Amino acid sequence: VDRITTHAVSLIVNVAQGNLTEPWTVEVYDHANRLHEVVMEPGTIVYYESAKALHGRNSPLAGGFYANLFTHYRPIGDPNWYMKDNPEGTPVPLLDVGTCVLVGKPNEYSQGAVKCENDAIGPHLSPKMITATSGDDLYDLWLSVGPSFEDDENAVASDEL
Repeated sequence: VDRITTHAVSLIVNVAQGNLTEPWTVEVYDHANRLHEVVMEPGTIVYYESAKALHGRNSPLAGGFYANLFTHYRPIGDPNWYMKDNPEGTPVPLLDVGTCVLVGKPNEYSQGAVKCENDAIGPHLSPKMITATSGDDLYDLWLSVGPSFEDDENAVASDEL
């Protein structure tokens, strides 16, 4: 989550990329703590509530290069904007989408690999089917997708942390 005083919403523009050996997804947790993984191509824009939604990339870039432009917005003239209720007519967060099932492959990102009863959830729900309810869940995900500690003979093992 970004700083609430400066980042109400953010967007990422993928400017260029090349020689990737696998997709490098942007990970965003929604208001119901569901993980969405978005595959970006040059020209793609990802727009998200950066002051409320956990977001980032937990897996290392696999080969090649990646160039992104980041922009951040907040209401001007009101440093306490984040303490106020949403204006009347603001849509409520999409919390209940019914039952969701994996209908595609576990490595199909941004292709609708997960199907929910409510289609409003969109095609980016992670095929990992992860819901994070604590920092431990995020740490466990990071351990599962990050580089192996065995790769570095000087690294500290996770059970020693």
